[in-house]
Amino acid sequence: MADKHATLYDFRDIDIMYRLAEESTNGGVGAREFAELLGFDEGDTRSITIRLAWMKRYGMVAFDDKERLWTLSESGRKVTAAHLRAPALRTVEQIPDEAMIEVMAQVTSRYQRGEPMLAHMLRREFMYGTKRR
Repeated sequence: MADKHATLYDFRDIDIMYRLAEESTNGGVGAREFAELLGFDEGDTRSITIRLAWMKRYGMVAFDDKERLWTLSESGRKVTAAHLRAPALRTVEQIPDEAMIEVMAQVTSRYQRGEPMLAHMLRREFMYGTKRR
């Protein structure tokens, strides 16, 4: 797949994290293998390596320098394990649009006082969701 990119606007952080969790059950996954799993051409690892490096900087993933393998960080594992269950998701979906302002106020409060990695993920998820179409 020529000229494929791995920017925030191409892949959500959480989607990369879910895929990394699936593929790194045996201790981690190499950049080349992971890039191919995401649909990049064989040997085209630059885009995904840059993206994973940013995600590492934010604390979402970890890199083993010795083994050259990517895995989720401890915080990343917590995030991927925290799926919204159907009843909780239905509750959120039933909130009237007008009341979502209060929900957003709660989200921004957690952004301001929460763990920095989660704040980065919240900000980046908002950026992904509000990208130009």
